[in-house]
Amino acid sequence: MKRLTSIASIAWALMTAIAAPALASQPPPVVGVNLVNEPYKQTALEQEATFRALQAGGVHVIRAGIPDNDQGLAFAQRAYAHGIKIEWLLGVYPDPGTQWPRLPDAYKGKSLWSGWPLSTANADTFKANIGAQLGKLESKGVVLAGFELGNEINWTGFNADFPLPARGRVLNEKDLANDPEGRKIAQGYLRYLKTLAALKDIRDHSTLNRRTPIISAGLADLDDSGKWLRTVKADAVSVDATLHFLQANGLDQLVDGYGLHLYPLAISPGSAQGQAALRAHLELNGLTECGPPGAAKGKRCWMTEWNFNGLKGLDACPIDDSSRVAMVREMRSVLHELAEQHRLGGSLYYTWQGQIHAPKEDHDSAFLCDALTESGKLALSPM
Repeated sequence: MKRLTSIASIAWALMTAIAAPALASQPPPVVGVNLVNEPYKQTALEQEATFRALQAGGVHVIRAGIPDNDQGLAFAQRAYAHGIKIEWLLGVYPDPGTQWPRLPDAYKGKSLWSGWPLSTANADTFKANIGAQLGKLESKGVVLAGFELGNEINWTGFNADFPLPARGRVLNEKDLANDPEGRKIAQGYLRYLKTLAALKDIRDHSTLNRRTPIISAGLADLDDSGKWLRTVKADAVSVDATLHFLQANGLDQLVDGYGLHLYPLAISPGSAQGQAALRAHLELNGLTECGPPGAAKGKRCWMTEWNFNGLKGLDACPIDDSSRVAMVREMRSVLHELAEQHRLGGSLYYTWQGQIHAPKEDHDSAFLCDALTESGKLALSPM
């Protein structure tokens, strides 16, 4: 992709030139992959096979949860022994006595309300539990790649503060201040920030992970119009409105990076039209908020999930990977640009594999048909 010569690009060039000495010491962006569907529930032999395949693919970082039990501890140890660090996906802990919200019958099977209402997030409970769990991990010598608190907190899927039934609205900054639904979401965001503060305190007083970056929740890609929200009858807050609200209430003092999830539609891969559509989609979903270290506003962005919608030929073996290779090449061009501007903290492709024991291939996977795909190799190559 050709570099833009816009005013914004010139401004970033001037900013990075002034801050060049400090920026030169920054680590390169983390490159890795999501490992989903509870991989810690695999047998030890299955986990070993997974980690050997990841190693063979040059993967050194995975994004995954770590349950607070012997199974989770063994999983983290096994990964670290294979030279693989975990970008730890964490959740909030609710107020004592909080009941998991009951999904309305009309929404059963739609994977909504998969996270606690943020308005019930209890920072003290989080600190006690995660502090103790991190202590166990560090006692085994485990160093993490990152702490990411929350997943897609800006929509109904993972934040039960959003009401159901819903109309498919995308709320903005004014709504967070003036709309009854928006005010409820804002209350949850403030509770979320308190839990982030607890996480920072845990990290800052840890033994092995004091330099491990903290990343805000990867925010849901809301498409270019929110059409899919209307389809599933769920609401959301725009990425920019979420980040601006959190920034105004102290986010930048608590995190080292902003989490973003990006799933642009594959449009004419390799064409000027496709490149323009990709850029527009990314800017609509948080790209403009990414800033270099030391900037007056903004933090480096971590793309903690990214892949594409609308690709075909990836559901059965043998696969046709050509379109995704073209799309990955275009995405990597944008990521390289961000990296050169010191605005990219990490790139974590979605995903390594699908359902662990499912017979059907998952079209989002980098590892398909018992091999790492060409697009996967490109997505997971170092910056």
